[in-house]
Formats: sequence, C-alpha cells, structure tokens
Amino acid sequence: MSEYEVIVIYEAGLTEEALEAQVELFRGFLDRERAELLEVQKWGRRRLAYEIKKKREGSYIFFRVKGKPTFPQAVDRQLKFSEVVLRHLAVRVERAAGEKATTGATASGAEREGS
Repeated sequence: MSEYEVIVIYEAGLTEEALEAQVELFRGFLDRERAELLEVQKWGRRRLAYEIKKKREGSYIFFRVKGKPTFPQAVDRQLKFSEVVLRHLAVRVERAAGEKATTGATASGAEREGS
C-alpha cells in the first residue's frame, strides 16, 4: 500500500460540528476503501488565492492515508460532487532516497535489475 496526502478545502461557512461531520464521512469512505488513516490536521479557515464557486475563503483539512494504487481516483469520485467541497487534491508521497522500502524487494534484487 502506498502513502497519500489529501488536502480538502471545504466551504468556510461550515460550523465546527459540520466540519467534523465531513471528517467522519471521509473516515467512513476510507473504511469502505480499506485505507488506513494515519493523520488528520485541521489547518483552519484561510483566504483563497482566487475565487472558487464564488467563495473567497475555505476551511482546509489535511489527511495522510495509506491506500491502494487506485486510491486517488476513488477520492476524486467521492469528493467531486460534494456541494461543501471547494477543491481537493490527493497525491502519492514518494520515499526519500535513504529511506528503507517496506516492500518485499531486496537491495540485491534492485542492484541486479540496474546492472
């Protein structure tokens, strides 16, 4: 499973309870997708760089998730028709060069492929 970062911009007019309900809806979506939620950060209400759906502010929430390779497409299907979501973005996190891989591939196997 790969690691992904998802940023969702919700309408700024949502109450704290409504925003928390949206986070719970996203958690339910993750359960259905068999993805693991690693971290949630509420970045708060911020001014947008440009108008989106005639709105100038949005509430940002950051999710770090472990999921299948099809996860970004599933997120797009889930969020693009929501009326309270202004924008969303899901990207795969690349490992640093020195970071150990968690897959079954060994270093010697990788070296043989490169030779």
